[in-house]
Amino acid sequence: MCRRAIRQVMMDARILSVLLSTLLQYVSSNVIVYPSPQGIHPSDKFDVSISQSGHQHQLFVYISKSDQRSKQTSRTQPGRSMSWTSFAFTGAAVTVEVHAPKDFNNCLVKPSSYGYKCRRTGIKTAAFTVSHNTRMMSVEFDYDYGFGVSDIVDKLFVFADPPEGSVPSPHDRNVLYYGPGIHDLHKEIVVDKDIREVYIAPGAYIRGGFQLPHGRVKFHGRGIVSNENFVRHDDSIGQSAIDFKGSSNNVFDGVTIADPSTFFYLSNGDDNVVRNARLVAAWMGNSDGIGIGDRGLVEDSFIIADDANIKMHKSHMTVRRCVLWQMQNGGVFQTGWTTAYVRNVSISNMDVIHVDYCKFKDPCTHFSSNDAVLDTFGNTRHFDISDMRFEDIRVEGSCPRVVHFVMNPAAKGTISNLKVINMSVESQPTNDPLHNEIAGTSIGGRITNWQFVNFKVGGHCISNPDQGDFRIDPHTTKDITFSCHSGSIIG
Repeated sequence: MCRRAIRQVMMDARILSVLLSTLLQYVSSNVIVYPSPQGIHPSDKFDVSISQSGHQHQLFVYISKSDQRSKQTSRTQPGRSMSWTSFAFTGAAVTVEVHAPKDFNNCLVKPSSYGYKCRRTGIKTAAFTVSHNTRMMSVEFDYDYGFGVSDIVDKLFVFADPPEGSVPSPHDRNVLYYGPGIHDLHKEIVVDKDIREVYIAPGAYIRGGFQLPHGRVKFHGRGIVSNENFVRHDDSIGQSAIDFKGSSNNVFDGVTIADPSTFFYLSNGDDNVVRNARLVAAWMGNSDGIGIGDRGLVEDSFIIADDANIKMHKSHMTVRRCVLWQMQNGGVFQTGWTTAYVRNVSISNMDVIHVDYCKFKDPCTHFSSNDAVLDTFGNTRHFDISDMRFEDIRVEGSCPRVVHFVMNPAAKGTISNLKVINMSVESQPTNDPLHNEIAGTSIGGRITNWQFVNFKVGGHCISNPDQGDFRIDPHTTKDITFSCHSGSIIG
């Protein structure tokens, strides 16, 4: 090869190197690190950093501790904490590095369905790779797995966000804008009817709550709304930290709700949307997760609740791609409490990463009839529920009771046409007198036409009620079937 050709090849190589370097820098810039609010102390349990294409970034880790709430209700265990952190990215995968308070041999990233493997990379140090955004992860260590009659004492959640869409101007008179920093509202404020957007910026930390009764509001951002300064059932907050009342056509997107004094989120009107929400630090009973109205949509959200996680009280609901953690109290997917008229509910592609009903109970032989993954409860006197579909539901760990649809003895009506398709439960202990139960009432409550298709416990498909430890009342139920199929399932 002549010298000119060699020089050209070398020049082309240098150009290619510069282009690759520029591309690498561009890819590495696709990480968004949120600012930390001045005056908020970071977690004293965990440090978290991320890196993409060789560029490392330190994240701010929030923390909520149970000690204050344990003084307000005897059932809340003191000495617990929940830490969480968030970032956004696109492009190349991101490596997350966690420094834990103690050394460990093994660690886990849940939900397992993500396929993310946690590895020990040094003393008290773990790492894992996140390949997609819109991921909601619990990072867990073998010194604190929560076996037996203890929960996980110090929980850590890592949330990988998609980048925000449109960000409103803080000067827009139709926008209620909260920038980075602490905002003490001292109460639940009622948002004026002229407000079309409430924006909680990354790094904004709101102590208070919001009532939005007028409808057609976008409540969004990457900040936090906390009830930490309010006592349990505080009158200055009301029924929930975020309450859209009976208003319709609202969107709740990207905001974290922490340490609620009662419920996290309610919107009993029609056509409301919850997307990319994070509901954390549920320390007390009655910290229900999401209640939403007719034609409501809940997707890509994380909820840890100490009461009903998802309320199925309205018709034409769709809930999909969420990660759920059920603490000691409440149903994961729950009907009941009021006169129940519900049609066409779709729950799909859900990960229930913990069910803590038996924590702090030794032995675990009894607990509230309110506690099950699929549950009905309350003083409901009339049921008219039909056409519910639960598909691709994954329950990790030990779940003492999966199904408890037992009508109140004073109830009449029907719960019919329910399908459970491709539901897996990692394990279910058989502790008499705890069982999965389905029963109507002697005065006219009936449960009919339920199909369990590919319902698996411990990896084994259940083809009859006894295999799944079901107690089904033959006098008040009809056509409750179990079947196992390979290939696609239609219908």
